[in-house]
Amino acid sequence: MKIRVAAVGVTGYSGLELMKVILRHPAMECAAVMASETTGERPLGEIHPQLRGLSNLVCTPQDPARLASLDVDTAFLCTPNEVSYELAPKLLAHGIRVVDFSGSFRLRDAISYPSWYGFKHDEPDLLRQAVYGLAEWNGKAIAGARLVANPGCYPTSVLLPLLPLVKADLVAPGSDIICDSKSGVTGAGRGARLDVLFAEVSENFRPYNPVAHRHAPEICQELEWDLSNFTFVPHLLPVNRGILSTMYLAFQRAVSSQELQGEYERRYRSRPFVRVLGATRLPELRAVKDSNFCDIAWRLTHNGTRAVIFSAIDNLVKGAAGQAVQNFNLMHGLDESVALLEGEPVAIHG
Repeated sequence: MKIRVAAVGVTGYSGLELMKVILRHPAMECAAVMASETTGERPLGEIHPQLRGLSNLVCTPQDPARLASLDVDTAFLCTPNEVSYELAPKLLAHGIRVVDFSGSFRLRDAISYPSWYGFKHDEPDLLRQAVYGLAEWNGKAIAGARLVANPGCYPTSVLLPLLPLVKADLVAPGSDIICDSKSGVTGAGRGARLDVLFAEVSENFRPYNPVAHRHAPEICQELEWDLSNFTFVPHLLPVNRGILSTMYLAFQRAVSSQELQGEYERRYRSRPFVRVLGATRLPELRAVKDSNFCDIAWRLTHNGTRAVIFSAIDNLVKGAAGQAVQNFNLMHGLDESVALLEGEPVAIHG
């Protein structure tokens, strides 16, 4: 018997990527797709022309009670922070498991939300229940979770390469970590905004929200690193999708490339979506486009006492929908790679 799922907030780019995976997932049955009241009732193929002929589903206004009546087991929330904050408790109260794409349950400290996310968080119990959905590191906890906080796209690109080095106590305590990340325009969402118009982005390249981006505390929380010793600067690339992150750090002692290779292989040898390129190759966006892979490489400097670490992911897949399905697979005792190594969707739902 297939697991009944729902996608809420399906009108955005991440929602489209999620539906592509749901439609080809052998263990999922999509019971409903929903969006805000302003979307009304519209065929999914009208919202996303790429899905014409692949689904007969009709998108309806988001309604937790209706999802409960449809016997939905798991709901994916591709919704803004404040919307997820309102919807998740209602869905959980109906016994529906939640994988949330927003930042509403990523930070463990409720006090952090007004300054970083702009709203007051009055659900400290849910923050304690929420499991941070970085599958390569939190798989056991994700398997038993009712609420999974899907990591941000930038944090995914930073945490996967840095965690092995920090956990191995290779990075000098109290030292500065500098992270320079570049993202495609889909990371800004599908809403109409002047700064992401084609004429503004094409043949252009710029930083935004430097040193004050809301993903910085999320990264430091998972690294257990002092925010005052972490500098994060995101940039907007004139491409549709992908994130390339470059990180600069200092080690406690001189290390060799072979030592780094061994540490990464130890941590990720059994993980299907992390590809360790090592010290001879470099990540690039086209190599991870439309995939759930994270490619990691490095270059040592200063006689092995410092390093530049590189990573690349697709912000809509490993940075959003693919990672969410990877978490779903773990939550339901499936191989984490199910439906994430195949091609285009082939199923008809609805």
